[in-house]
Amino acid sequence: MRWLMVLGLIVTGAVSCRPVEKRASPSISEIQSAVSVSPPLHSIALPSNVATISNTKIASFGKAKKHLWEIHKDHQTTLYCGCAYEGNELVSPPGACGYVPITTGIRSRRVEWEHVVPAQAFGQSFREWREGHPECVDGRGKPFRGRPCARKVAVAFRYMEADMYNLQPAIGDVNDRRGTATPAMIPGENRLFGTCDFEVSAGKFEPRPEVRGDIARTYLYMDMAYPGRGILSEKNKKLFEAWSDQDPVDAWECERARRIARIQGNINQVVERACRQAHR
Repeated sequence: MRWLMVLGLIVTGAVSCRPVEKRASPSISEIQSAVSVSPPLHSIALPSNVATISNTKIASFGKAKKHLWEIHKDHQTTLYCGCAYEGNELVSPPGACGYVPITTGIRSRRVEWEHVVPAQAFGQSFREWREGHPECVDGRGKPFRGRPCARKVAVAFRYMEADMYNLQPAIGDVNDRRGTATPAMIPGENRLFGTCDFEVSAGKFEPRPEVRGDIARTYLYMDMAYPGRGILSEKNKKLFEAWSDQDPVDAWECERARRIARIQGNINQVVERACRQAHR
C-alpha cells in the first residue's frame, strides 16, 4: 500500500514545493514536512493517461520547452550553477550565485533547456542520425543526417528528444561548454565560471554535489525508459547509483516529476521509487 500512497502523491499533486534552491543534504523529515496527504488511499484516482514507461505523448522539443517554462514557474533556478532566472533571462547579478560569465554573448545571460542525457548520446543509436534517410534531402537536393534527419524521420527519436524528465534549465554558456560531456568525478577544482561548482575536462564534466543525484536519476530513468539506446555503461551505472544515494530526492524533484507526469503521460519510475523511499 505504501507505494500507492507515493504514486498518488506524485500524480495527484499532494507534493508541495517551495521556490528555493536545493540544499546539499535535505533530511527525510524536511521532505516529509513538505508533503501532506489529505485524501484517503481508496479515493486517489490516477489519470487515465499515466500508463506508459516512456514518453509517447509529446513528440515536439519546442512543445516540451513551452510546458517546462510553466512547470518551473515557481522554481526558476538553473541546474548547474543554481542561479535565479525569470523568463529566459538570468536575474542573479554576476557572481551572486557563483556564476561569472566568460563571454559577453547572449548565451552568457540566457537560460536554455538542457538535455541532461545529451541528444547525441542517444541519437547515434538511430540509423537516420548515423547514415541519413532518403527523405532527408534539403531544398538543393543535398542529403543530410544527424539530429535534423533523426528529428524529421524517426518518431522514437522525437519522443526521446522531447522527454521533459531529461530537460533542465541551464545558462546557455554553461550548456554550451558542457556539450556532450559525460558526468564523472574530475580531480581538482578547475572551475570555469567563477565559483560555480562546474568542471569540464577531456569529455567529462563534474556537477555540483547538490544536483548529482538529480542528474544520476535522469540517466537511470532514460536508460530504463529507452533500453537499447546506449545511454548507460555498467561503470557509469554504478557511479550514478552512488550519486543517487549521496544526493537523495528533495520535495522539488518529487513535485517536478508529478507535474511532468500529468502532462507527458508517464511516471518517472526512478524518481517515484526514490520519493517513496524518502517518505517511509
